[in-house]
Amino acid sequence: MLSVQTPNRLRSPRLALASLLLWLPFAIAQAAGWQASISPGDALYPVLDLSQGVSKPGEGRYGDGSGMISVDIVASQDNERVDLRVSAPALAQAATVQAVLPRAGQHYTLKPRLRWDRGALARVDKPQDIAVDFRLQRNGGDVQTRRQAARLHPLSEALYYVRDGKDHVDLGWIFAAYADPNSPVIDRILDEVAERHPFVSLQPGPRSSAQTLAAAYAVWEVLQLHGVRYADEDPGLARGPLVWSQHVRLHDDVWNERRANCIDGSLLLAAALERLGIRSVLLLVPRHALLAFYTDARQSAPTFVETTLLGARQLAVRPRPGFVGELSLIDSDALDSFSAALVAGQARYAREAAGFGQRKPDFQWIDLATARSYGIVPLAAPAAAAPPRR
Repeated sequence: MLSVQTPNRLRSPRLALASLLLWLPFAIAQAAGWQASISPGDALYPVLDLSQGVSKPGEGRYGDGSGMISVDIVASQDNERVDLRVSAPALAQAATVQAVLPRAGQHYTLKPRLRWDRGALARVDKPQDIAVDFRLQRNGGDVQTRRQAARLHPLSEALYYVRDGKDHVDLGWIFAAYADPNSPVIDRILDEVAERHPFVSLQPGPRSSAQTLAAAYAVWEVLQLHGVRYADEDPGLARGPLVWSQHVRLHDDVWNERRANCIDGSLLLAAALERLGIRSVLLLVPRHALLAFYTDARQSAPTFVETTLLGARQLAVRPRPGFVGELSLIDSDALDSFSAALVAGQARYAREAAGFGQRKPDFQWIDLATARSYGIVPLAAPAAAAPPRR
């Protein structure tokens, strides 16, 4: 039997992001007493903010933002009042912090919450050079200003690993934000599942292994019949030596364009399985991604799926998994491709298994349930993750 390694590589996202932001230069211009910072590396990745929902107002004494945009400041006197205002393209409104700095000579970091304009972000399809404007007022005096150049990245660009010398920050949890179980696309898929296979339960809850496989197949079948096909393209945008990032096609685009690369298809299937209460894992291996999900109640032996076979026809491999009796009407081509995807997924994992558990950016084991427990929300969630509607 193949030994399945399930490494718990997912750190708390907020801790990981905090670690990333600690790499910011600490020097503060002594003449002005404050320094504006944009991290990582003067780049803005909106997904880092939107994947973590919205913190409660007042959680941070000096601002409740993530720290991607911040101001390091040294108080010039006890109980100094400061008013910070930050403006940038793609923000729905200026980001602000009003605070009192208790002790003169003490260092403080102001972290305004960034309220992103999702409509504006939807129009950003490639990195853009922008200017970020900082306005700081101290004790009601003159306003001091700074302008800093930055690189705004699209929402579809997932930053998943950053390295600085011997240090690194693993941000692989970011991919869980692209799996949206409450997407209208998932509604449509499950409506079609219900129509084709009325005996497949769409409610989260206990299932036998055969019932779980049948539900996963039914989703696969709907995608294949809709015409979704594997798109042989490389989604990698940056592969080091400092930053690793990747383009991710959102669910609406997959459904409307009827194409998905390995990570797009895996995330769409993961979102549908999450809606059904089936635990799934996204696996990144060098230049590829595949999906795993658990069929047994003990969640001890995942089933692997090679999503590049979505839409494949006239395959030579024709194993028949033990779930056929759970379904009413079966498309033979979809059953062939799904069966072959299970075989290929298991084989691919067997080849790559040794890479997991190592600190390498190209090997990621991203358990969606663990990501949700750490507070990762779908990008479409307005504030915090909403419970599945079914």
